[in-house]
Amino acid sequence: MLNQKPINILVSYIKTPSMNGFRQLAEQTLAQMHSEQVGFVECHISDVLEVAQQLVENGSQILLCTGATAHYLQKKLPIELHPIRTGAFDVIQAISNLKQYRKIALLGNASSVNLTQYSDVFALQIEQFSYDSFLAAKKTVEQVRKQQFDAVIGSPVAVEMALNLGLAAQLAISQNSLQDHIYSALQRLEKIREEKQQNQRLTEIFNHLTDGICLILKTGRIHFANQSMLALLGQTEHSLLNQPVDRLFKNFDLNIENTHQILYVGAKKLAAHLSVLKAEHIDGFILSVQDLDTLEQSSGEFRKVSVGKFNTRYRFTDLITRDPQLQQSILLAKQYAQTEATILITGESGTGKELLAQSIHQQSSRAHAPFVAINCASFPESILESELFGYVEGAFTGAKKNGKVGLIEAAHNGTLFLDEIGDMPLHLQTRFLRVLQERQINRLGATVSHTVNIRVLAATHCDLDEKVKSGEFRADLYYRLNILRVYIPSLKQRRVDILLLVEHFLKKHALNVENMPAFLFKALQKYHWPGNIRELENIIERLAVMWQLDHSMLNQTFMSLHIPELFQQRDFDTHFDAQLSPLKAVKVNQELQLIEQAIATADGNLDIAAQNLNISRTTLWRKMKLLKV
Repeated sequence: MLNQKPINILVSYIKTPSMNGFRQLAEQTLAQMHSEQVGFVECHISDVLEVAQQLVENGSQILLCTGATAHYLQKKLPIELHPIRTGAFDVIQAISNLKQYRKIALLGNASSVNLTQYSDVFALQIEQFSYDSFLAAKKTVEQVRKQQFDAVIGSPVAVEMALNLGLAAQLAISQNSLQDHIYSALQRLEKIREEKQQNQRLTEIFNHLTDGICLILKTGRIHFANQSMLALLGQTEHSLLNQPVDRLFKNFDLNIENTHQILYVGAKKLAAHLSVLKAEHIDGFILSVQDLDTLEQSSGEFRKVSVGKFNTRYRFTDLITRDPQLQQSILLAKQYAQTEATILITGESGTGKELLAQSIHQQSSRAHAPFVAINCASFPESILESELFGYVEGAFTGAKKNGKVGLIEAAHNGTLFLDEIGDMPLHLQTRFLRVLQERQINRLGATVSHTVNIRVLAATHCDLDEKVKSGEFRADLYYRLNILRVYIPSLKQRRVDILLLVEHFLKKHALNVENMPAFLFKALQKYHWPGNIRELENIIERLAVMWQLDHSMLNQTFMSLHIPELFQQRDFDTHFDAQLSPLKAVKVNQELQLIEQAIATADGNLDIAAQNLNISRTTLWRKMKLLKV
């Protein structure tokens, strides 16, 4: 069992342990130093790598080896190798011990010792021979013998070889020199421990960061990586450290002028930032990376925090209808909800376009993200721009100190609903077109763009085709909005739903539709509802308040005074009627009365009404629109 000392003197032999004298030298030196940090290990030369690796596994941090062994192990071990070098005093002492011999060979790696001066001092023939491997050492010793040298000064292996060939031999290392090497290793060990403690503290800090961080040496190899980096790359610390950085990241550039880069690891797209690191013991680069998808998601979370919650209240189940056309539109909207395409919702004001938009959002993959709605007709033009796009600090007089996130940006990862898009000013249409095309947004006064991941729903009561022709709406924006289209029919086109909706709104006030007088129900059925469902809900609320105040108020005379729109005689639109001849007006009024009577007889069912009138439903819709039924 090998020792577990942090510093070890590792020496090899060929056949006979201790023959070269190094064991005795090491034991004597260690006995004088009384250090518990240093151990001595002797092994066969063929086992030197295996033994060295075992020492590393046991916790050794520094190995002291003679020159050739140190050179061999240098690139194979992840710890420090300290060569035991020959000094001038070592050579003098060895020559003095061999002064009875006339011809002496100094064997080992290239030495800085000037042998000429010692030849003159000792009046001896001294020559130096160099080698860098075991085979080269063996050849060198044989060469020395052939050249009839009497003695050899060298490493433990060289000494053993010389002794086996009958030559005198002396180690090229003294006790004092070995002791100096050990002291130097002990000082370095203390430094390593200090650096390790500092690195542990830094590692703990770096491992708490969500960004991937790694340290790259000047050589281009990875020296350190935090847990986030390992997770992003799907690597272990063992497999990542000491690897060339360009093996992990394709097209990676260590040129510090290119500080921001996009890197690819498999299917992941990473945003990278490179900076120079110059520390006491490390000269290299710090690379920090973030997964772009995660970055966008976290950016969206910050945006949501800064602008508050944007929630939805309605789902498709909240849409109340028996009308076949609206049912078909709802079915189409459910299918469209599964896509990411832009949807344009058309229909008159008050028909429930935002309710449908919220339902689409709730059934989409973005259901848990913000639903941000803005009515383009409800803001003055100057305010609408800042509400939509946001602004930075100092963008204009009165701007908030830290700026403001716009509603488009607030919808990041969610749905942006633009109601009454037809009323958006032309210059804002141009800016919004860029958002649709590039998914990039510039706040007012900003010089940088923000990426936004939004799904756009738009609604309008206008005829956008006519607005495009008149130059009031950009054609290119219209084409970008008009990808998928859903139409919501007006309430007068779906009279079959009036009773359903009345019953639904009355339940909110704990009232029963069965208690409603027949004349009132007939008036509700007959009324043309220019304000659609919004108007119906308001009238039912007005009716409920009066009903709860005094039930006796539910008579036609009182109702005619307080809900006059339901009971006004509407033979025909006055403006339209004035443009007709008396004979034509009579004909139109007769047609109007027939249509209203047919709809009333069919209980609001337009299919049955059209069948009773012997016309198609499309013709009935067209006449209702013309006559404003």
